[in-house]
Amino acid sequence: MFKAELIGNLGADAEVKEANGSKFIAMRVAHTDKWTDDAGNVHESTQWIDVTMSDPESKILPYLRQGVKIFARGNAAIRVYSSPTLKKMVGGLTIRATEVELCGGSTDDVPRQLINPEDGSIHQVTKYYWCEADTKGVKKDEYRLLVDQKGREFAQNKQGFVVPKEVLNQPEEGQQ
Repeated sequence: MFKAELIGNLGADAEVKEANGSKFIAMRVAHTDKWTDDAGNVHESTQWIDVTMSDPESKILPYLRQGVKIFARGNAAIRVYSSPTLKKMVGGLTIRATEVELCGGSTDDVPRQLINPEDGSIHQVTKYYWCEADTKGVKKDEYRLLVDQKGREFAQNKQGFVVPKEVLNQPEEGQQ
């Protein structure tokens, strides 16, 4: 068994897929190395790795958006396949993630600071989208409204985790 850890940016929003009757989360993670040669020419090389997660109900799914930096750890598998565009056999790496952490990114849906409109208090948000605002009075299946400095609305649950308010209003897959 190969173990692997990686840090990179999502190339597209993560998707829930199904194979052999099992659902999973699939995403593509990229890392670009840039360097300058002795002649002063700038080069770059981007490596892509497929990452799958077996928990399609994961609470992290709404945050797995294009451009977000993640850390993933899990079992690695090398695969060889025929590329129709390159017209040759190529290899790739897939990681079956046992752990995925958000590291942030330029397209974060939740800002680093939120305001409680009821009392004007300002609260810091960590990279895990957890806000230290007091959750007393918030019931188990309810949310508290918080806003950012631009007036965008966010929902905080009893445990303190924050999501964009529109994520709560999206119907789940299969519902209309």
